[in-house]
Amino acid sequence: MSDETRPGDLPGVPSEHERIMGSANIRREAAYFDARAEADVEAQEAAREYHEGLSAEVQASGHRLHEMLEGMRHDDTRIPTRAQLRPLYHALARHCEATEKTARRALDDRHAAAEVVEDDRAEGERLQANLKDLITRDQPEDTFALSVAGVLGNIDLYVAQERRDLIPAIDRELSPTQSARLARH
Repeated sequence: MSDETRPGDLPGVPSEHERIMGSANIRREAAYFDARAEADVEAQEAAREYHEGLSAEVQASGHRLHEMLEGMRHDDTRIPTRAQLRPLYHALARHCEATEKTARRALDDRHAAAEVVEDDRAEGERLQANLKDLITRDQPEDTFALSVAGVLGNIDLYVAQERRDLIPAIDRELSPTQSARLARH
């Protein structure tokens, strides 16, 4: 038996068990586990950046909404008209409907993600109602301009919150197989 291993030097450890002793082994094992932990952190960061399956679909749909918003918000020449808001309303409705059919239903029965789903659903419905109200209700132009700016900002925040809360919940709660299957529908 070597100097580095001594059986039974811990109470309750069977005598046939060999305990590895020595600072070199401990340092080597610590470096190995540190490298594994760093690799796990890097993999988690990469997964957050490069989504697959259902989370990629939700993110792509949200990105399209964001691009539409940016086009409207950065056209400094004029305030979007009601006719220009209609395509955004339809895009938001399609986004919420697609998210409802896939991600929200898949996550509804998952206790850990239930609050995220409820918040996302409520916010999506509220924004659709606000946008519809802007399109259908007559308002003075100065009030309309402020309302449009507020609703467009809220939609942009909604997309950012989905990216921050809903997409990680999808990645965390659904297996890659479930996520890919739901993305195909």
